[in-house]
Amino acid sequence: MNNSILDDKGRCCVFRSGENWFGINALAVRSIVPRPDIATLPHADASLKGVCHLQNEFLPVVSLRALSSIQYDTSADAEQQLAILLSPQGPWGLLIDEAATLAELEISISTYSDQSDPWSRVIHGSASWNNRVLQILDPVATQQYASRLLEMYWQSSDQNQPQLTCNWM
Repeated sequence: MNNSILDDKGRCCVFRSGENWFGINALAVRSIVPRPDIATLPHADASLKGVCHLQNEFLPVVSLRALSSIQYDTSADAEQQLAILLSPQGPWGLLIDEAATLAELEISISTYSDQSDPWSRVIHGSASWNNRVLQILDPVATQQYASRLLEMYWQSSDQNQPQLTCNWM
């Protein structure tokens, strides 16, 4: 079993973003905190909400809503939470709307990957929890997808703008 996707017992952190429910490897989640103040970055894609200072660290903050093209009401932004995820490059934040629980899930592994839809590679599989269908995210693929989006956005920006690179993902 790949520990980047699931821990040894299949435990996932279950959370909601918009109307969609997700799960992610419980071992990839360091903590979940109320949404901190986030400093926006110039010339950044909508998936990068900005940077926050939390627990003596500066963390890049990624919007799951923007990554997955979830329609949402921005009036709920203040109620969001920040999932601090661990990666080999260091911790990073994923904005979510509601953290629900840690649960041991029976996951159906996805064999579908649409090359024209890179988001499909982020979804490791699906599971059910409390009569809801969860999309199980691969934490490494999620971070790589966000990084690719940011690089593409910055590379396509106006040549007169300062060139930014994404070294944190």
